[in-house]
Formats: sequence, C-alpha cells, structure tokens
Amino acid sequence: MLIQGVLDFTLFIKNFIEFPMFEVKHKNMVDSLKKSCTYHPKDHKDCPIFTIDYIMSEAEKNITERNLMLRYGGVVRIKLDWDCNLDRNIKLCKPEYSFARLDVPFYEKPFSKGFNFRHATAWKHNEDHFRALTKAFGLRFIISVSGKAGKFDIITSTLNIGSLVGLFGLATFVCDILLLHLSKKSDTYRNYVFEIVHLRTRFNSAIRDARIHFQSRDEIYPNSVSNDKTALSNGAIGHLVKSPGTTVSIRPLILIHPDK
Repeated sequence: MLIQGVLDFTLFIKNFIEFPMFEVKHKNMVDSLKKSCTYHPKDHKDCPIFTIDYIMSEAEKNITERNLMLRYGGVVRIKLDWDCNLDRNIKLCKPEYSFARLDVPFYEKPFSKGFNFRHATAWKHNEDHFRALTKAFGLRFIISVSGKAGKFDIITSTLNIGSLVGLFGLATFVCDILLLHLSKKSDTYRNYVFEIVHLRTRFNSAIRDARIHFQSRDEIYPNSVSNDKTALSNGAIGHLVKSPGTTVSIRPLILIHPDK
C-alpha cells in the first residue's frame, strides 16, 4: 500500500566534517539558512533539506521503476563529496550531493525485488500470547561522506620542484645511455654528440694558416725583422703572435685521437 503524499516528505541531512591535519571543522548548514527551504541545485544549493520526489527523480530516471520502488521499496545512496581549498574562507567550502540507486531494477526480475524487512510484535491477551510478523516495504537511504582538503605549503612545494628538476636530469642521462649503447643508430647519434679531433690534421692546418698570414705580412712590411718564421720552422707556435698591423690568436685544441 502506497502512502498518500509520500513524495512530499522531506529528508534533513545534517553533516559535520573535520580535517585533523589542518585543525578545521565544518558543517553543511549555513547560518543564514531558512528553515522552510528545500534543496534546489541552482536556487537553494546550500539547503540540506531534500524532498523524496527530488531524491527519487535523481536516483531513478525511469518513471515506471520509480513507482515500483515506492510500492515495493528500494535502496538509494546519497553521497556528500567535500573538496575544500583551505587557502580561502572555510565558509566557501560546500559539499556536492549525488544520488544513485543501489538495488537491482525490477525489469531484470531479481530473486528478491525491492527492499523489505520483517519485524515481529508480541502481546498478551487473557493469558494468551500472540505474535504478529510483519513484512514491511520501504525506501532505505544510505548516506556516504567523502572529502579532501588542501593548503599551500612552501616546504612541500620546494621539495616537489627539486624532485622534478632531478627527474629531468636523470631522464637526460638515461636517454643518452640508451641511444649510445642500445640503439641501432648509435653511431649516427655519437657523431652528432662527439667531435673527433685529429692531431696532425688540426696542427698542420694551424701551421699552414699561420705561414700564409706571415707571408702576407712580409709583403706589407718587407723591412720588419721577426723570428716568427724560425719559430714556425722549428714547429713551435705560441698562443699569441703579434705584428705591427695585426694580431693573430691561435686557440688551444683538445686532442682526443691522434692520427697515426
């Protein structure tokens, strides 16, 4: 038997939460809340009073299934999800409500449909004992609460940034190892990364460039006296050679593999 006007019944949910790490306590009720309000996702989002009609319509969209739930019972989950940013005012932290049906739909013809429970009533009349067993159908609401909170911390942020930088450095090292030793084109990658310097080729090229410079200088200054040619013939080149008009600087070379 369906109770008349059951959809107009209301359910008041009072919830308190605590985040011990931040020493914060909060509730889902607003101080300026009016007692005559009912929850609405847009107009009265802060009101924790819900009508059975709204809960059923959110948990079950099928009208036929919803009517069968009102007659044979059902199980509905009401979930409060908190997500608080404690860098702002705690009053701005409000829960999100969601509704879902947990029992098996009637169109699947389950072995035990809906929700019911039995309770016994015992009494005594004229020295006779009586016991009545009643099977009741109804709606069962399961309320679950979950939440998380966060707050900016300079120490944690510094550690995370340092770990990220270290991870990038390690990634570069690992990639170089893989490309140099495990890749099929490791020779190509090695040629781009490393430069092989041949001793005699670079050394002879430096001597040849220096001789060309000194020859052109002698043509410009024929009367200048210098021991540079003697130094070149002996194979000794200084880091810096000066002349009246120009200055020639020869940079030192890092020799890796001499040409035999």
